[in-house]
Amino acid sequence: MKLIFIELPPLNYWSERDILHRPIPENAHVLTGRRRRHKSGDGKTPNTGLNQTATPFQYPSRMQHQMTQTRNVATSDAAWLAHRYDETVDSFHFVHLPREGHGDIAFLSDEYLPDTLERTTLSRAQVAEARIEPAPLHFIFHSGFCCSTLLTRALNQRGLATGLSEPTVLRDLVGYASRGARTERYVAVLNDALTLLARPFEPGEAVVVKPSCIVNGHARDILAIRPGSRAIFLYAPIRVFLNSIARKGITGRLWGRELFLGLQNAKRMELGFTEEQLFSQTDLQIAGLAWLIQNMRFAQLSEEFGETQIRALDSETFIARPAEALERIGELFSLALDRQSAEEIAAGPVFKTHSKFGEQFDSNRRSEERASGESAHADEIEKVAIWVETVARGLNVETIPKSRIIS
Repeated sequence: MKLIFIELPPLNYWSERDILHRPIPENAHVLTGRRRRHKSGDGKTPNTGLNQTATPFQYPSRMQHQMTQTRNVATSDAAWLAHRYDETVDSFHFVHLPREGHGDIAFLSDEYLPDTLERTTLSRAQVAEARIEPAPLHFIFHSGFCCSTLLTRALNQRGLATGLSEPTVLRDLVGYASRGARTERYVAVLNDALTLLARPFEPGEAVVVKPSCIVNGHARDILAIRPGSRAIFLYAPIRVFLNSIARKGITGRLWGRELFLGLQNAKRMELGFTEEQLFSQTDLQIAGLAWLIQNMRFAQLSEEFGETQIRALDSETFIARPAEALERIGELFSLALDRQSAEEIAAGPVFKTHSKFGEQFDSNRRSEERASGESAHADEIEKVAIWVETVARGLNVETIPKSRIIS
């Protein structure tokens, strides 16, 4: 008798960027004495920053074929992207990715970066010796499924800002912290990573980073280390969020559960449920709680840092009023983005193509996709949305965040 098992990739794979339209790759295997490694659709092995027991960087020999020394990195050159942090030797790994290369890559992760990129390594001591002067650094924290990639691309304009979509190095630091890194050391490494990310492609540009939503648990650390940084919390309303989860089937539901676990492992939020009660909840309920946790985190950040440093924006307002949203965000980030420039961006190709796949895509196509989810899952979505709103009231949590950048 052959034993069949389903092997699902870790959270790093089932994140928002990977589950939109992709089937489970090579997921059903016959157990023949050797378990195959997780692989994404393009054949590369993903790495997660959440694994609390081991990462590829805890076994450097596994990465030697990927992280080969090529040539000296110019620390002032933004084309050398700080890609990974290796805690075993206290060093940063870089990939050479010029600005024009970013246009074809939705996310700065191993699954999306070409294998042919030049790679090199610098110790943290070498980075410190370089005395990098960081540019203004701002952040797009997000709930997932809220057009955050679109916003990052819209702000990534020559002379305006360098946009970085989900750099892996920040996920590495989430994993580093979860494995019990000393606080002082973690803060120092995070500060160095932020300095490396704050290198724009052109003088005078700011840098806008959209971290993976699993990094939200460390948003406070980031804003405390960078008091001059500003942030937008971009979120999908609860029914829109649940729709996105539901229509993506098992992959979306798994992502919701793993997001909940990752957020709670980072910094636990008290929700009033026992472990047994959580175990008995449905996939969408757990995803809804993950959504609620992110709202709770934003409320805490808003109270601590105030409207001058962090504001909220929902995805539906962003899509309906893109020029106004871009102009307001430009003001928050102190970008040279007036209304005319914002309108030109909103009317341009960024808003007419899919931010992740490059195909033609606009608000009408987006509405069609949502309608397909509503037709199949409307009853479940509505029931869970009402349940999440009830839980929120019991916790005295706003489901529509305050400090919105557009009322």
